[in-house]
Amino acid sequence: MATTYHPVKSYFSPNRIQLVGKEIVKDCAEDRVRALELYEYFRAKVDSDPEDDKSKTEMVKALELSMEANSRKLKMLDTMVKLAIHKDKIQPPKSTDKELSNLSFEDFNKVNR
Repeated sequence: MATTYHPVKSYFSPNRIQLVGKEIVKDCAEDRVRALELYEYFRAKVDSDPEDDKSKTEMVKALELSMEANSRKLKMLDTMVKLAIHKDKIQPPKSTDKELSNLSFEDFNKVNR
């Protein structure tokens, strides 16, 4: 009997989001390469028969797919940058120093220099 997978860590942990983002960027790059190969295929068909309107429309669709794959890749990278900026904003600064309320006046002056 099949069971539902329940991860130990959160579904939306930063590492998991970065891995999924990396896979999406890789898939978009592969889609772009395949679309450009398809474009070259139909371009060769149009070169051999300039009157072939069906190949011309397919060639245009292949270019559109290539551009869409590139725009999705850029959108994903933009989202990842925004997530990294947001993550930096919400993380508290790491402080190895003592709390300011526990410092003496001399220690406080050392910290502020």
